[in-house]
Amino acid sequence: MKLGTLLLRNAAIGLTQLEGALRNQVLYGGRLGTNLVELGFIDLELLSTYLSEMTGFPIASPSVLDEADKRLLEKLGVDDAHRLRVIPLREQDGKITVAMVDPTDADAIEQLGVLFGRPITPCVVPELRALYYLEKLFGLPRRARFIRTGQLTAQGEPEKPDERRRQQPAAGLAMPPRFTLEPRKRRASAAPLLESVPPIITYGAACEAIDTATTRDQIADAFVGYAVGRTDALVVFLIRDGNALGWRGYSARPLKTPIEELSLPLGGTSALQDTHDSGQVFVGAPPEGARPVETALWTALAAAPEPVQVLVVPVLVKQRPVNLIYAHLVAAPPAPALVAELSDLAQRAQTSYQRLIQQARGQ
Repeated sequence: MKLGTLLLRNAAIGLTQLEGALRNQVLYGGRLGTNLVELGFIDLELLSTYLSEMTGFPIASPSVLDEADKRLLEKLGVDDAHRLRVIPLREQDGKITVAMVDPTDADAIEQLGVLFGRPITPCVVPELRALYYLEKLFGLPRRARFIRTGQLTAQGEPEKPDERRRQQPAAGLAMPPRFTLEPRKRRASAAPLLESVPPIITYGAACEAIDTATTRDQIADAFVGYAVGRTDALVVFLIRDGNALGWRGYSARPLKTPIEELSLPLGGTSALQDTHDSGQVFVGAPPEGARPVETALWTALAAAPEPVQVLVVPVLVKQRPVNLIYAHLVAAPPAPALVAELSDLAQRAQTSYQRLIQQARGQ
């Protein structure tokens, strides 16, 4: 039985709540239970109980996780812990007890058995709690998507405060003229904008990849593939809690900060905030002279020299931005072909998201 069905059967959530969580899962990723907790529909302890009932495996409680055997943690190592999303707990009666986000993953259990040379006894742990302990025990930072500003961690400890959204100056802002787009058209691929790095996919192939995507990751990967050879850098941001969170990206230069660790406030004045608030394409120089948000982003992307103009394209679902597509070229302003094609890809992404949400609700 699926988790959503189990929760509905026991009246733990309503159908509208389940549909909302499925929608968020399509847009923001994570497991269904994670999205239910983030939306406040159930708490982490109740989720743990239902995961145990659904899978038939015991719960890995916080007290047990706190006492995880350091020798086993060292033997597993950071990379495998992150890849498999598992935390070895203890050895007892010749078996290794392991907390797993998915205790039904036979392949992961087999790999763990080979690594430890012992039979594996799985127990279940919710994704949010697993990520908290992977960070605590292995020093693995959570992706920005799993850090909610102003809320508590899986253990009830306050999250590290992020900069919250700031208000616009009372006098308002003078923004550059809007870039007006013609209605969407299917066109042949434009010539590469960067001669040194050939595009890895054509514009048409990127269109097809987004139109036929079966997962959200395929949508993001299409944007990144399109960016290679056409931009110096591109980042697909998730929009949550008044922040732009890095999801996928490309940079022609070695990154200073992993894309997944980027978290930029949508406050003050920035090209990202302008696109978020207006729902329209931004192309031009950043609107504020100090450019604190853009400077933080350029530092992470190792942009040198700083770009003269930037491009930000929104992906809207029900008129609300769920992604911002940021792109720049260091040596030149964004070409009209780049602006038009990225805008078209964003519209296609909107359609694909809506299709994936409908499919998720129909399962």
